[in-house]
Amino acid sequence: MRRVTRILKRIALIFIILFILLLIVWRVDRTFFHPYQPERGDQIYSDVQTLKFTVPKDEEGCLAKGGIWGKLGPHPGEECNLYTTDSDKVCSGSNECEGVCLADLTQDQLREGMRGKLFKMQGKCSKVIKIVGCRGYVYRGWASVVCAD
Repeated sequence: MRRVTRILKRIALIFIILFILLLIVWRVDRTFFHPYQPERGDQIYSDVQTLKFTVPKDEEGCLAKGGIWGKLGPHPGEECNLYTTDSDKVCSGSNECEGVCLADLTQDQLREGMRGKLFKMQGKCSKVIKIVGCRGYVYRGWASVVCAD
């Protein structure tokens, strides 16, 4: 009877150790290999398309606010793009910036990001409020490539 109890205790100890090891492996996996991935729709809408203040619709009003009037992206018409006061400030998401939070990605990272890879990093607030093209945007501390026109 004593021997059976000892064997059961060893089996229980082995299961507890295995459980703890599985928790550790799971945490490492979630941290480095399968991180939190934000909803693409959320990211694009919240970080790229949302303007935080009113942008003048005419050249006069734009220039009066110190903005840049001209063609922006593939759209045929001209529009206003305003400078931000917090450019180059370190950020973890666009909610911390007047414009957007941009990641400084290498060409290789941009290519990988176009395939969906995320990068854990901080970014810097943009110099202007409207950004076009394929860029690395930081959202909740994770940078991914988003193309905006």
